[in-house]
Amino acid sequence: MEAIYTDGDGRWHSQYIAKTKGMSLDSLLYVMQDCAAAITANPDNPKCGQYEDERHYCTMELARRRKAYHAKFSECYSN
Repeated sequence: MEAIYTDGDGRWHSQYIAKTKGMSLDSLLYVMQDCAAAITANPDNPKCGQYEDERHYCTMELARRRKAYHAKFSECYSN
């Protein structure tokens, strides 16, 4: 799925959230680091808001995976 960032109606948000579900851990971490670097390098860039959103959506996906992992394996640690 390709996210379209110039459509003007905000659909890219839901498209990107869906895309993160199929991204590897390394990809999620890379995107987060890359977006942070881009924001730091040029904080006046009009795309900084998009970069912040992408970082946030990657963080949300990592949190979702962590929660699913703990739910699945919590019984192993409770004994």
